Amino acid sequence: MPTDDPQPLGDILGNVLDRLNVGGKIDEARVVEAWAMLAGPQINKVTESVWMKGPRLFVKIQSAAWRQELHLQRQQWRDRLNEELEQELIQEVVFR
Repeated sequence: MPTDDPQPLGDILGNVLDRLNVGGKIDEARVVEAWAMLAGPQINKVTESVWMKGPRLFVKIQSAAWRQELHLQRQQWRDRLNEELEQELIQEVVFR
């Protein structure tokens, strides 16, 4: 039921994004941006692409040595990213 009472802008925008069904795409963009920021220049040099598929973050790494190193740290990466995003958006990080 509509109301004439003032509502916080964040609530209104959240409702609009939900109705437009774009909230997930915005979250995906936030995850990709967070990866680039947290990975830093050295890892970004060997990162070919980053994308989300459901709750899984895929990171394509050019170097086999870097891929192995990052794979061993995948749970720490998941935790760091979710902490940065202040949401549990990522359940798993997959390095390819």
